[in-house]
Amino acid sequence: MLKHYSRKLRKILKLKPKKSVSFKQVNEVVEQKSTKIINLVGYIVLFLALLDYTALLINAKLFNPVWGWETAGRLVETVWAPLLGFLLIFYRRHQDTIKPKELTLLSLLSWFALLLGIIYFLITPVLIGNAFRINRNQEAQFIGQINQQKTQVQQYSEQLNQANNKQLNNLLQTYQQQAPEIAVSSPQQLKEKLLNQIQQKQQTAQKQLQNNFSQEKINLIKTTFKWLIGAIVSGIAFIFIWNYTKWARVL
Repeated sequence: MLKHYSRKLRKILKLKPKKSVSFKQVNEVVEQKSTKIINLVGYIVLFLALLDYTALLINAKLFNPVWGWETAGRLVETVWAPLLGFLLIFYRRHQDTIKPKELTLLSLLSWFALLLGIIYFLITPVLIGNAFRINRNQEAQFIGQINQQKTQVQQYSEQLNQANNKQLNNLLQTYQQQAPEIAVSSPQQLKEKLLNQIQQKQQTAQKQLQNNFSQEKINLIKTTFKWLIGAIVSGIAFIFIWNYTKWARVL
């Protein structure tokens, strides 16, 4: 009896052999199809990038420094798209076959990479020149606003100085009704107080304009410097792409 249960227990505890897992190896055809997908995505990305560039140049305002500066910056900010497109297009594996028509297209794209490199190098003087023009315009606008404030204060002061006693008394009554907590007992005292107030407001507004102008100048310099570095790096990258794709031009 014990032997019977012992044999039965050994059968239950007996481990079943593991099934062997078979891995299927990807053949060369699958690899070629996968590469074609990568190349196709590259062509699409590059085409969309060119559409974006074309949209930027529509309704171009060549003599507008703000438009030129912002457009150059946009080209730098979106340079990742053509770079990614070139990467995916020129990705090839060992013993890949390339049709003659596609090889011609690859040769043209290789030269196009050189053209883009030159364009991005030419962006640098455009950025610098337009940045200087924008700064001059901002400075002229700042000076104009300061002069406008001075003119307004001067006109207001002249009106107060030319006011007669009756006008000053009426102004005093109105002022006392609107601000009874402020002690103003005579028209002359009111005139001095109003002149001081307008001068203080002018100084405050002028200081605010100065701060805004300084901040705009700092932002202009920082953004221009960032885009300059981006344009130079992008130009170098496209030149390297042109150099590394020499095989497409000589095959």
